[in-house]
Amino acid sequence: MDRRLRRAVTVGRAVVHEVRTERVTFMAGSIAYHAFVSLLPLLLLVLAVVAALDRPGIERGVVALAAALFSPGAGDVLVAELRSASPGVSLLGLVVLVWGTLRIFRGLDTAFSDIYETEAHNTLVDQFGDGLLVLVCIGAALLVGAALERALAFDGTLGWVAGRAVLVAGLALAFFPMYYVFPDEPGMTVREVLPGVGFAAVGLTAFASLFRVYLEASGGGSGGVLGGVLVFLTWLYFSGLVVLVGVVINAVFSNRSRDVDIRPVLGGHPRRADHDVEAAETGLDRDALVTAVERLRGDLRAGQALTVTTGGDSVTLPGPDEVLVDVTPSRFSFLSDAVSVELRWSPASASPESADGDDVDSRSSGNETG
Repeated sequence: MDRRLRRAVTVGRAVVHEVRTERVTFMAGSIAYHAFVSLLPLLLLVLAVVAALDRPGIERGVVALAAALFSPGAGDVLVAELRSASPGVSLLGLVVLVWGTLRIFRGLDTAFSDIYETEAHNTLVDQFGDGLLVLVCIGAALLVGAALERALAFDGTLGWVAGRAVLVAGLALAFFPMYYVFPDEPGMTVREVLPGVGFAAVGLTAFASLFRVYLEASGGGSGGVLGGVLVFLTWLYFSGLVVLVGVVINAVFSNRSRDVDIRPVLGGHPRRADHDVEAAETGLDRDALVTAVERLRGDLRAGQALTVTTGGDSVTLPGPDEVLVDVTPSRFSFLSDAVSVELRWSPASASPESADGDDVDSRSSGNETG
């Protein structure tokens, strides 16, 4: 197997392991709930700001952008609520909207810290500070997107592709502060954030397009208010999953998660181990590894002593009584293609002369097991 391909497989396994260990699919459900109760306040807050600026054109653009971002059923529900909402807002209403909007960002902040395992730095004050910063950035991105939605007309296939490209760029700009601030990871660089931001922006755009096509083809957008809400929740769940997988990608690529230990792809922390236990990382292919293990088995069966060196300390053991080697290739080599070696020692049997003190040493030397 090509070394770069082995490297890609190793990194891919680490990403899958991190997704399972951190229970990202469960986190996505929590994010969907927080988004469900926060998204409408966010859009209403943006509309309130636009109304205060007396820019009806941008206001219509925000409504159109909400319809374009979400699936037909979800978009219909949101647009109906936005159009029925009063454009004015009192000071108390503004505080309520900001508080409701921050729920989603606090939930995301907690999820990011769980994946990066920086919960100790993620205090309540930190959550509100990060949430307000990201709220301002995403609000600005929504206003820019609404202005572009109004100023640019995308017609035909080429226009559709151009519209998707603009949406990807807008999502990337909106997500960047969130992926950079929420992990609470000291020393994080801009390069480390880009893979997850790109994955989330492209993934959400592709998912939105495919989801809209599916719903329009199946007539899923005409199920009434309840159907629209269910579609909305489904959309939010998978969107949250895409966003969190982007976080996992960043944490694994930079080797900043305690659950994995690989050579960083971009910046991040150096490996915690002196060498990678994966053959793919050491450059030793499977055939060479099997040959080395078979040679080791032959030497040990010949009764040769075994010296193990760890951390500068060496321990010499007698030849093992039993050597078990498993070099059978796995049917699913993309999951695991490891070889195993098991060494067994049996304690020396007690002798009738064991009452003598000299025999204590001989019994002790025979108690080496592995």
